[in-house]
Amino acid sequence: MSTPKSIKVLFDTGHNNEVAPDEPELSQLSELLKKNAINANLTKNPLTPDLFENYHVLVLGNPLNATFNSDEISTISSFVESGGGLLLISGATIFGKGGDTARNTNLNAITKNFDFEFSDQAIAISEDQISAIPSAQHPVVEGIRQLEFTTGTSIKPGELSTHLFRAANIPGNPTIVITTEGGKGRILAIGGATPFFNDHIQASDHDLFIVQALYWLAGVTPIPSVTRLTAPIETVDEVLTQEIIDDLRQQLERLEQELNDLRNTINTSLKEMEKVIREFQQDEKST
Repeated sequence: MSTPKSIKVLFDTGHNNEVAPDEPELSQLSELLKKNAINANLTKNPLTPDLFENYHVLVLGNPLNATFNSDEISTISSFVESGGGLLLISGATIFGKGGDTARNTNLNAITKNFDFEFSDQAIAISEDQISAIPSAQHPVVEGIRQLEFTTGTSIKPGELSTHLFRAANIPGNPTIVITTEGGKGRILAIGGATPFFNDHIQASDHDLFIVQALYWLAGVTPIPSVTRLTAPIETVDEVLTQEIIDDLRQQLERLEQELNDLRNTINTSLKEMEKVIREFQQDEKST
């Protein structure tokens, strides 16, 4: 693939993908891509070979409750091997699960073709965030001090993988971003979607990382100077935040009532069993 003056990126949205620039929570991602001559399009269609014509990079951004069929997996692998770039994002939950287990999907059916996989365990963290620092010299990490994740899953790299970022404040410093190659193409995998959202994209060096990652995946070297975001960081509306909190509180109250009802049912059943046992023992004595 020849070096393009601008790059075309295709975002998959047909698998309930969380990372897509048309989502309101990712409006600044869309702005960032436009500022840097990155032409982004979206598709909900099945991933077939004709869909990838003229695209430099495919983004599979944190799919949820959806799987890629065998034809799609084969098509994605062929796209990379023929020179395409592939950005894979897989997150975690606050309940200790990560990767395909947390997201109920099968990204690892794709990654196994390139000798790495997302872990099914979330990176444990007692702090407010996971701090990921560069762990290799690479065009993607140029000028980047750290990335920050609210949740994340580690990545199990293969022999050809480059450990791009490791979690600095986690025991064992697990890898959270890697790069590798497949045939003529390039792959970059991220164990969390935090850097792409409006309330995080301007934190640390997230905007710089995103642009450099996409240009590297497209085979552009050297990577052009990045136009950073300068608009104020959008925050979640306080009213909406309170509504979410109230809804969670109501759910917890309903769950507590259901647990109380279950406890009462169990206690009643135990008392009935005790009664039956006592009656049986009395009958045994009388005989």
